Amino acid sequence: MEHDHQLQTDALIRRLAGDAGALPRRHRALLPRLLGAAGGSVALAALVVAVAFGVRGDLAAHVSSPMYLYKAVAMACVVVAGLVLVRAAGTPGASTRLAAALAPAVLILFAGIVLLDDRVPVAGASPVSVSVCLLAIVLAATPGLALLLLALRRATPTRPAFAGGMAGLLAGSIGALAYTLSCVNDGAVFVTVWYSLAIVATSAIGALVGRRMLAW
Repeated sequence: MEHDHQLQTDALIRRLAGDAGALPRRHRALLPRLLGAAGGSVALAALVVAVAFGVRGDLAAHVSSPMYLYKAVAMACVVVAGLVLVRAAGTPGASTRLAAALAPAVLILFAGIVLLDDRVPVAGASPVSVSVCLLAIVLAATPGLALLLLALRRATPTRPAFAGGMAGLLAGSIGALAYTLSCVNDGAVFVTVWYSLAIVATSAIGALVGRRMLAW
């Protein structure tokens, strides 16, 4: 009896040791998976924007303007922060300091409001500006959110809702970056308010889906 109990104990120890060795490998592979998913998200978001909303006709001339660079750089900073946060959320014990990761993007958005010549009202240049902006960013983010959640699923995050929310933040910021190809509302306040709201909405969707999809 004691011999059987010892064999069971040894088997349990070996299994736990094997799991402990597998966990780091699984999470070391997370970053390449996330980078692949993020790359696919960028391509799909740009495709959705181009097909569903069109690329603005003056983009070639506009791409070097202060307002386009402002939008693009601010959203790119959110993308980088989202990638950092998603990886941390999928890695047990990693720091997930949301404020620190998003600080550069927040500073750029605030600087744009203060420094740029903003002649676009917060509601945009047309009656449908806000609704189109929110719809476009969320739609452009949706395929990427699916890819990122699939990448996270293999990492078995300990906080599924948070991990899903960070995947939504990354997907939303990629969708917002893609939407700059179409958006004609060159206003710092417009971008700060409505782009941010669309990213928050996508993050909320990611948290709701991730809570179930990433649970283990």
